[in-house]
Amino acid sequence: MSRRTGIAIGLAVMLAAAVAIGLGLYADFGKLGSALAGYSWGLFPAVLALTSLGYLLRFARWQVYLRRLDVDVPTGRSLVIFLSGFAMTLSPGKVGEVLKSVLLRRAYGTPVTRTAPVVLAERVTDVIGTVVVAGGAAIWAGAGSRWPLLVAGLAVAGGVLAALRLPLPQRLARVRRMRDTALALHSPLLLVQMSAVSALAWGVEAVAAILCVKGLHLHVSAANAAVAYTLGNLAGSLSFVPGGLGVAETSMTGLLRALSGATAAGAAAATVLIRVATLWFAVAVGLVALGLEERIARRSRLSHPLGVTEPALDESRAG
Repeated sequence: MSRRTGIAIGLAVMLAAAVAIGLGLYADFGKLGSALAGYSWGLFPAVLALTSLGYLLRFARWQVYLRRLDVDVPTGRSLVIFLSGFAMTLSPGKVGEVLKSVLLRRAYGTPVTRTAPVVLAERVTDVIGTVVVAGGAAIWAGAGSRWPLLVAGLAVAGGVLAALRLPLPQRLARVRRMRDTALALHSPLLLVQMSAVSALAWGVEAVAAILCVKGLHLHVSAANAAVAYTLGNLAGSLSFVPGGLGVAETSMTGLLRALSGATAAGAAAATVLIRVATLWFAVAVGLVALGLEERIARRSRLSHPLGVTEPALDESRAG
């Protein structure tokens, strides 16, 4: 991990601490602690299992995109590299997940410009998938009037796709190559298919959020819990604040109270559990995977002292 990355993560952790203190002051630390102590902790392994299933669904999407680009990586190594990207979950808009492309370049010689557009494709389908789940949860909650959320999400994705097609000057040749790759990943059929996978992944995480709420014995319906999670998560993602810190927590807590009348302590406790299970668990998984990837790369360098660690792709052919 570079010094700059370490500093960025350190600052994000400090911001997270400030958010935690803010939630404690809002809900009263004593009441918040009591609410968390009363959680049915036997449910939490199931929460983490559901979150992990969401990660595996996103990994399947990553594999589809790599195959679309004719990038051949062993499944096990690809999984480690994919999960390593979670270490950068705290970067604004998760753009730091381009780390996956850097790791692929180091291990297999695949140009970063060839695979970096995958990160953009993931973000576009994430937005669509989140809005689909939010819209479905809103209808489930009997709030069909919130259908404009779906339209808004599709409009955001459409705006990104339109921006990808804007003409670029010749001097930006590298950017144009990346743009062309991104367009190849956004054919109508593939966009629909990968958005469906994203919706399934976010739906699984919404169920995890519901278990976080239900384990606190709050009088919040499953549908309203799903709405609060998906809309809060979407607000955090679109804010471009690292990890959505502050924005997502405020949105989720406020929505839980507004939609169900949950107490401040109950809503804050639910938000803490949800963020631990969906944000901080991802960061922890990413750091472990990144450490494993570093060990694999170091072992490979020792096995190939001349610097050829893996069968590299020729950049002129791959780009």
